Amino acid sequence: MYILLDLSMNDLKNKFIEFTLNHEILRFGNFTLKSGRKSPYFFNSGLCSNGILLNKLADCYAKYIVDNISDFDYIFGPAYKGITLSASISMILESKYGINKSFLFNRKESKDHGELGLFVGGKPYGKALVVDDVISSGSSIINSLQLINESKSISQNVLVAFDRMEVGSKDRASIELSKKFDISIHSIITLDDIFNYVSANKKYEMHMEDMKNYMDLYKR
Repeated sequence: MYILLDLSMNDLKNKFIEFTLNHEILRFGNFTLKSGRKSPYFFNSGLCSNGILLNKLADCYAKYIVDNISDFDYIFGPAYKGITLSASISMILESKYGINKSFLFNRKESKDHGELGLFVGGKPYGKALVVDDVISSGSSIINSLQLINESKSISQNVLVAFDRMEVGSKDRASIELSKKFDISIHSIITLDDIFNYVSANKKYEMHMEDMKNYMDLYKR
């Protein structure tokens, strides 16, 4: 039976890392990122493709939101992974915490018939909480924030599962985004959290050198 989490922040980080490793949402190998960078690790929330895994993933987001983010009117999930994220987080917030928030997501192309426009679930309004799985170079989140701003809505908070802590233009992407858009960038875990966890576990010893080399190149 699946039991929703009741955790402190430190416990949440450790349990979330264990959850992602156990289900290979976080995995090690050779991966090409959207940025073109060759990475020895990869995080893919899209693998939460059944009710148990998606419920547990969304519960971690909801726990973080309840403890750390209060000032928002709706949850925005960028297509495509953000669609299931925003919907499932909205459900957990209501069912577990009694917090009823709308969720919206965007289409890749604007629709010119029926429900018009780029957005599904209604029109953006007030303050958006943007949710996504990862921030690396920051390009996908920039697209989301621009969409929201163009819709006359605003966003003061972005929440991702994993901040890769990688360079954007010159500084860490999450720091650059925070300064450029005057928003708070939140993450359930960071690369430092993962590195500290796997460093203490001999099971992952074979991946440490590749991680260190990649971090020397791109971590900020």
